Amino acid sequence: MVTLSSVTSPLKKAIPYQFKDPSLIDTRSLIGGKWTDALSGKTFKLYDPDDNAEICDIADLDAEDTHRAIDAASKAFETYQHTPHRERRWLMRRWGDLIKANREDLAALCTLELGKPYTDSLGTVQYAVDFVDWFEGAIERTIGETIPASRTNSRMLTIRQPQGVVAAITPWNSPVAMVTRKVGAAIAAGNTVVCKPAPETPLCAIALAKLFERAGGPPGVFNVVTSGYETTPRVGFVLGTHVAVKHLSFTGSTAVGRLLNTQCAQTIKKTSLELGGNASFIIFDDADIDKAVEGLITSKFRSSGQTCVCANRVYVHSSIMDIFADALAEGLKSTFHYGSVWDKKTNFGPLYHSKGINKVKEHLQDALSKGAQLHYGGEDPSHGPNFFPATVIKGAKEGMSFMTEETFGPLAFLIPFETEEEVISLANHSVNGEAPVGLASYFYTENTSRIWRVSEALKVGMVGARVGLVSAAEGPFGGVFQSGLGREGGIAALDEFLDIKSIVIGI
Repeated sequence: MVTLSSVTSPLKKAIPYQFKDPSLIDTRSLIGGKWTDALSGKTFKLYDPDDNAEICDIADLDAEDTHRAIDAASKAFETYQHTPHRERRWLMRRWGDLIKANREDLAALCTLELGKPYTDSLGTVQYAVDFVDWFEGAIERTIGETIPASRTNSRMLTIRQPQGVVAAITPWNSPVAMVTRKVGAAIAAGNTVVCKPAPETPLCAIALAKLFERAGGPPGVFNVVTSGYETTPRVGFVLGTHVAVKHLSFTGSTAVGRLLNTQCAQTIKKTSLELGGNASFIIFDDADIDKAVEGLITSKFRSSGQTCVCANRVYVHSSIMDIFADALAEGLKSTFHYGSVWDKKTNFGPLYHSKGINKVKEHLQDALSKGAQLHYGGEDPSHGPNFFPATVIKGAKEGMSFMTEETFGPLAFLIPFETEEEVISLANHSVNGEAPVGLASYFYTENTSRIWRVSEALKVGMVGARVGLVSAAEGPFGGVFQSGLGREGGIAALDEFLDIKSIVIGI
């Protein structure tokens, strides 16, 4: 029987879940192996997106605290960089096992601070485990090479070495997996980390750090700095400009990524940036309608439309527009169940914040005022202040706000097209503007030749051809242009956090 959360926890609200290990819930940061409040004593409030109720008060660290965390990570790196590959593998394995063992509690924290339905949160935790498992297996594949030397009296080889202190700034929309994707790769490669979670979702990062400690993670290898909206820019500035930080990894908006990259340039540090996108989703006239509907629901409406690779512009061949729109509406009706985010039947939750719901409403009203038609869904406040149901809009076109801005919400704007050449040009339009982006794109067709043509023509970092999900721990994730730098996931992820050193030996 599900009972209310323990009254001894730092939570200020009761939830219909009993934590198996309440000690995972903490409001402090981790610096050098010590759990600490801000030097100033300040805190910031954390709110539940489901009902806007206050969850708890979180330590609000500032610039001075961040310097302490960087110093701790620098000191730890002096020793950790020499940890043998196999010992790092064992550490990652123990951490992954502990995450698996505490998956229900981690999912509950994700549901509490993000508003993600509990069943979906369990999937998010598994995604986080996938990264830890993958990086553990990849550690001993980070090998050097011997190179045939052109001079007979010398030999040439390369080795890969960890870079030092890594700053990992993680987003709110995937507060478990985005920590393991960044922190896991950096630590697996032999670096130490200062992790700065988003102000909206610090509890998951804190819990993951506790589990890392229990896995035997050395003090100072994984540090967590929490901060609120006002202090976050100052923390980010220190992480970007501090000479001891050798790499900054960030997931978030293009605007913030551009600012951080500028700050990092002062010390010429490595950056890996996963930034904004404006993903296109194309349904050609020869597509399997049922599969295309399934793919679009996965791409567009996963996490209530709050992923960076969500389809934002849906191009449908004009000859199948009505058929596809009706099929999509039926698919949404049968796929999603609204209700309490703690109910295991619920698989669609609220948006993360009032800012998210306001943007969705603005994009919908803008489209309707310019001639688009509401085909399915629409505003429904009965499920909470930040809830917006899955919605389909027909008659979308150029000049509407969503065409140049990510909606980051559950609105599917359907745009008609006529030819392959036309739709490729439209899909690539986002790379020709003032802030060109190119993160992901999707399309459905039964024409094998078209799969190759369109995949190669789309100017993005990731293409989903007859699939609506492109992210996986074993695959490189990232964009081109102002959608970012570098790749996360896959074997390339560890390479991001390693420097290649060439050694020439005279004989």
